[in-house]
Amino acid sequence: MSPSIPPNSSSEPAETTASLEALCARLAEEFGVCNDTLATVSALYREVGERAPDLFVPAPGGLETALAGADPVAMQRALGEWALGAEQEPLERMRRDCQRLQAALTRGALRLYADDPQRCGEALLALQGFNFLQLALLASLVSGKQDEGGVVRILPTPEYAAFMELFRNTIENHKQEGKSLALLLLQVGKTEQLDRQLGMQKGEAFMLQLTRRIREGVLRKQDQLGRVSRDQFACLLPRIAGEGVAILAANKVLGALQAPIPLGDRTYDTDAVIGIAVYPEHGEDAQTLVRNAKLAERAARGSADRTAVYDPAQGEVEARQMRLEARLRTALEQGTLELAFEPQLDAESGRIGGLECLLRWNDAELGEVGEAEAMQTAETAGISRELTWWIFNNALRQSAEFARAGLQCKFGLKLSASGLMQPDFPEFIERALRIWGVPPGRLVIGLHESAIAEALEPVQQVLARLKRMGLRLGIEGFATGASSLGNLARLPFDELKLSARFVSGMQRSESNARLVKAMVRLARDLGLRVTAEGVNDGQTVIALLGLGCERVQGAHVSEPLTAEAILQFERSGAGLAKLRLSDL
Repeated sequence: MSPSIPPNSSSEPAETTASLEALCARLAEEFGVCNDTLATVSALYREVGERAPDLFVPAPGGLETALAGADPVAMQRALGEWALGAEQEPLERMRRDCQRLQAALTRGALRLYADDPQRCGEALLALQGFNFLQLALLASLVSGKQDEGGVVRILPTPEYAAFMELFRNTIENHKQEGKSLALLLLQVGKTEQLDRQLGMQKGEAFMLQLTRRIREGVLRKQDQLGRVSRDQFACLLPRIAGEGVAILAANKVLGALQAPIPLGDRTYDTDAVIGIAVYPEHGEDAQTLVRNAKLAERAARGSADRTAVYDPAQGEVEARQMRLEARLRTALEQGTLELAFEPQLDAESGRIGGLECLLRWNDAELGEVGEAEAMQTAETAGISRELTWWIFNNALRQSAEFARAGLQCKFGLKLSASGLMQPDFPEFIERALRIWGVPPGRLVIGLHESAIAEALEPVQQVLARLKRMGLRLGIEGFATGASSLGNLARLPFDELKLSARFVSGMQRSESNARLVKAMVRLARDLGLRVTAEGVNDGQTVIALLGLGCERVQGAHVSEPLTAEAILQFERSGAGLAKLRLSDL
């Protein structure tokens, strides 16, 4: 009989937490990481963030808040929870994150404590101990080591190992029988958000309900289902007739998960996708089939059906993605990223009233990489927070330099939904504004409407906090996706940006012109300032100014410019000519 996949034992969170804390405490003792050591690392982390922001690297996982809080008990607990995220696939990434944090803080200690050799030496020793503790935790959990309380449970890697053993045995049986076998890899996108917003216990309760739905409503007796990571299931469909049966089964699984899952007094969508690989067509060994199912799973994210069967072309996309991730990490470490600034002309003065900050990445190997692709790469590589931090820090530094040169204007920075919901985002912004001496009212944080389509209450809380800090908030892409007039009225926005999709076609499309007119009127009724992007000709400028639009940007005004070129643009009065109606 084939071995079964061990059930996930996360229904015992208290026992697991105690086991993790015991393991963390024992390893801390072995490596000499006492409370004083943790306090030293925490103090250095805060100082680097405040006094050397160019060296600052956000701590991986949930360690950011713990390190900033200087509570040794909380730090040990956070270390354990962070290590729980170790999967066989991203393990090397987690190790690299440890080393990158250590390298950044080491540089910080050498710079900040250059005049105090004793303190510098203490900081470097503490860092070394902390790094050893992180790596030891990963090694212990991944290998499934036992501590005094038994095997640490709720761990993805031991389950993954058991699944792979089952998978290899099943393949051997099918090889002898000449039968086909399908692997469905189910990724549950909502898990990370629930863990972040509600805690891991609620996230686990969500996953247990999801498991029951699949087992009870979809699978045959001979099918095998198992958890292989925090947010991922593997399902083996033995002795199938072919690829069509696997697709049918995947659709049945997604159908069972279509209704939201109740959790407390709310319900949550699963945001699930499924990648499919079939033996022997897509691989003849377990490792190859898992890899190809993962490639299909990623392709499924862009599919309307939310499922995808492995296609060899997906491997080429994956190879480029891996190359992009590696080069982006290198660019962040070496400081080769740049910012460009697109002028927004003030309708009354014709001067620069605002600047939209745009990421520019011109890689030595890849050539020019677009901002959207760079941001998406950061998301998939797990470094979106680091990239966001880099953009905000450098934009605020440039804002301070512009002010010293006599250009004091609004700075527009885009923020993703994941960036907004980072628990320490408000603290980061507050610290960065203080470091660079930029008044909060000069910063406009732009959110695409998709960022507020779900989880409105947590978004509302964060935005309200940013407003209390004095920041201005803008909504972008309104009416291009999941629009909600109720959300626009409820949330504390100050500005609305008209999408280039409507603005650029105003002169050719009467419907676009009516839509722009209606949105400007709506914005003014709600007390919002209006900026129009995608302004490509003078006639569009005339139309927008007539409607009461406060700022315009686009090819007619200027392409994005370097910082030096922005100052030349303003000093030359080039913007005045763009808005001088007699010249249009």
